[in-house]
Amino acid sequence: MREPVLGRCLLKTFYFDRVIQNHYYARPMWDRVAVDSVAFARDASELRATVAIADLPRLHDLLFDHSGEIAYSLTGAVNKDGIGSLRLGIAAEVLMTCHHCLGPVELSITSVRTFELVPEGQELGDPAEEPHDIERIHADSRLDVSALVEDEAILCLPMVAGHARGSCSAPVLAGDESEKKSPFSSLETLKRR
Repeated sequence: MREPVLGRCLLKTFYFDRVIQNHYYARPMWDRVAVDSVAFARDASELRATVAIADLPRLHDLLFDHSGEIAYSLTGAVNKDGIGSLRLGIAAEVLMTCHHCLGPVELSITSVRTFELVPEGQELGDPAEEPHDIERIHADSRLDVSALVEDEAILCLPMVAGHARGSCSAPVLAGDESEKKSPFSSLETLKRR
């Protein structure tokens, strides 16, 4: 069945298939989870899910590969002073690059952090005055949960990863090492002439 014409400009250009000639409308690359942070905290909501590491582009340069996923839980609450907060917990197994042998190093990352919601337009205050496990963020009606999880994962990663002392293997070089030629071997042939 042929789809009704929506506009002459689309008539001969964007079809999903050539037989039936239905128009093709692309969906977004992925659907990111967004919550209204104030309502989420007020309703004491809870969200448990996973996000693929491949969908978190800022982690790509820090990891050996993009496989796996990060499990997270986000819980809302309001304290006795009426201040809303979000509690984020993450857990994942990731592979980083060993700085000695350039091979993969498996790391387990876990974190639990509480975010205190500050109304938009109000200053967050000095981070040095925040308690150790609480961070202040602005309340957002469309808080991107994936970005929050990605930020927390980046903060959990070590600056430099490595295997335990003595367990690194030397990097494998292409070719046989016994057949390596000296860089000066070509000079030796010139000397014989």
